[in-house]
Amino acid sequence: MTEEIQKRIEAIKAGKVPDGYKKAVVGIVPSEWQEKRLSDLLKFQNGVNAEKEKFNSGIKMISVMDILDERPIVYDAIRGQVDIDEKALNNYSVTYGDILFQRSSETVEDAGKSNVYLDRDKTATYSGFVIRGKKIADYDPVYLNELLKTTGVRQQIIKYAAGSQHINVSQDSLARVSVCLAREAEQKRIAKILLKWNKAVELQGQLIEKLELQKKALAQRLLAPTKGWKPWSLREIIHEEIIRTKINNQYPVISSTKQGLYLQSEYFDKQVASQDNTGYKVLKINRIVLSPQNLWLGNINFNDVYEIGIVSPSYKIFRIEKDFNPVVVAELMKTPRMLYNYALSSEQGASIVRRNLNMDLFYEIAVYLPTRKTQDLIAEKIKVFTRRHSLETKKLEILKQQQKAIQQLLLTGIVRV
Repeated sequence: MTEEIQKRIEAIKAGKVPDGYKKAVVGIVPSEWQEKRLSDLLKFQNGVNAEKEKFNSGIKMISVMDILDERPIVYDAIRGQVDIDEKALNNYSVTYGDILFQRSSETVEDAGKSNVYLDRDKTATYSGFVIRGKKIADYDPVYLNELLKTTGVRQQIIKYAAGSQHINVSQDSLARVSVCLAREAEQKRIAKILLKWNKAVELQGQLIEKLELQKKALAQRLLAPTKGWKPWSLREIIHEEIIRTKINNQYPVISSTKQGLYLQSEYFDKQVASQDNTGYKVLKINRIVLSPQNLWLGNINFNDVYEIGIVSPSYKIFRIEKDFNPVVVAELMKTPRMLYNYALSSEQGASIVRRNLNMDLFYEIAVYLPTRKTQDLIAEKIKVFTRRHSLETKKLEILKQQQKAIQQLLLTGIVRV
């Protein structure tokens, strides 16, 4: 980093505006950058609402799950489908450069999360749980997609969000959000750099996914019941643990996702992470944590990383009884068979994504386990993959930290290209 850039950063941290810069809603940016509202760039509209029998065939339909994927959206990767006619498709079309926003979320930090559609050849549609921002102005789609993730923009979206149990964003609230745009040529240069970083992160993520598949295959083979294995109900193996915080920010906030456990401070703005979390549940090491609403999707994790932290009060935490190897139980709880059982134990909730876990049915799920001695031998074999996975995950975390730093420098204009 050059001395000039370092001085610029120090000045901004001190609240000073360097020469050639100005104060804007999103923070301090280069003087020539244009401040625009999202309504100047996008035309907002809610998505398709269709009868239940219309889903799972027809045109690819973008859902919240596609938005939350870290990769830009392309047609062939979209998970859902809906059978609609040409007139409806024209009204609810998603084409290259459109931005899709999540309408409703469980947590403030997820409010109005967005992703960009980057397929030039195929037209998609989008669900009623999504708001589409149709491209109506000139901007580089990759650039705008990354700009929407920056601190100054996210703070506005969160500020305008509403709700208590569910955090909702509306077309009107998104329209009020301001961004500061670099000139077109600089947008493209920034986008090109950020795409390279995205690719590096994606490749490292793919390596981790391969390791996870290998580990799952090993775990399924080692945990396949054989003669002499004994049946147990989950009620006999795990016990719910409820310890609540008594002061705000008593411990670091941990986010539990389908992909694993993360310190919230590493992935979200400090303002979000430091919200009033008195009454959150305490998550100790060697505990299982799950989302009752999203368990059927795989949101269940074993905390073998963080000594202590806190999670949302809506989550459930379990300790594993001493007669069972925690590594074996943790792997068993994430097998496809268990995910199937979780789905059977969950009832349709307020949306197609959320389902409510019936705890009585959950506790009655049966599993087969060998003796503790055999469990310990199985655990040692699993740990070999766990250690490799942990090493590669740390590499990914470093890449993401570097990527976030580059994004912040380029998208605020501290570093010019």
